[in-house]
Amino acid sequence: MFIVVLPLLILLFKIHASVVLPLLKRLRWLFLSLFILNLWFHSPELTWLPTMAGLLLALERVAVLIIIVLAAHLLITTTKTQDIIAALQWWLRPLNKIGFSTERLAVRLALVLDTVTAVQKLYTNTPTITTKNPIKIISARVAGLFTQVLTHAETTPLATLEIPKLNSPPLWQWGYPLLILLLIL
Repeated sequence: MFIVVLPLLILLFKIHASVVLPLLKRLRWLFLSLFILNLWFHSPELTWLPTMAGLLLALERVAVLIIIVLAAHLLITTTKTQDIIAALQWWLRPLNKIGFSTERLAVRLALVLDTVTAVQKLYTNTPTITTKNPIKIISARVAGLFTQVLTHAETTPLATLEIPKLNSPPLWQWGYPLLILLLIL
């Protein structure tokens, strides 16, 4: 799987390095914690030094997480939000039979995605405080962001959401999951 997927994701990484590197930088503590947990705590016996199997497992888990981040970035950059929501609504359509409203889910997901992008823009535009105390910096930044979010929520006009209805995928696109299944096996 790594032999097929990894070159494609490395190409994506080279093309979008300016966007992907900050994403990976924000996840560095998650990478480190996964690495440490899989390095020492995978072995059934307690050892002070990590085993080679633990090292390989830790590296594999971190590499898989990096691949997931790159694949999610590829999905978000190549697909419009409305298409993602419509596809999720199509996939979850069988849940309508048990009373789960996929239309409500689609609307909520669209609102969350719009809100996340708006808050990200507000966060990047938040002025930085120049003091030595890190707690004051964090609290001032959070308070400023909170007031900006409240102001944005009060001043943003209502918008109409259009979620297109998708038909089932063409028959040839069902070959992608089958190809991945063959690669896994």
